Amino acid sequence: MGLDMKTKRAVLKEPAPAYQRASKKRKGAMLAEFCALTGYHRGYASWWLRNCGRKVVG
Repeated sequence: MGLDMKTKRAVLKEPAPAYQRASKKRKGAMLAEFCALTGYHRGYASWWLRNCGRKVVG
């Protein structure tokens, strides 16, 4: 059984700032861990980690 969306968003907020500051090698390890936890594909998960906390303009 996977995580519900509310839990995934809560899990996202913790590693996102560290991911944005990390080196490329560390980002790969963090991304693999995040994908295993949430079940997201790598491309989608990396987008979320990169853009978490940014303002949406539109």
